[in-house]
Amino acid sequence: MNETTSFDHIVAILGITPDRYKDSLPLKEWVRKNKDEKYVPPELLKYWGFAEDDAA
Repeated sequence: MNETTSFDHIVAILGITPDRYKDSLPLKEWVRKNKDEKYVPPELLKYWGFAEDDAA
């Protein structure tokens, strides 16, 4: 089964490829607004400082 996530949907709308994710300001803004409710690849959360590494 191939389920697409909201993240997959937004990157398709923005027309960006994985190698451009970190440079995309619109994607970063979407992640900031949706990170608590939608799936976001953990490496992007960490890259942009949205990861909750401190929660111990």
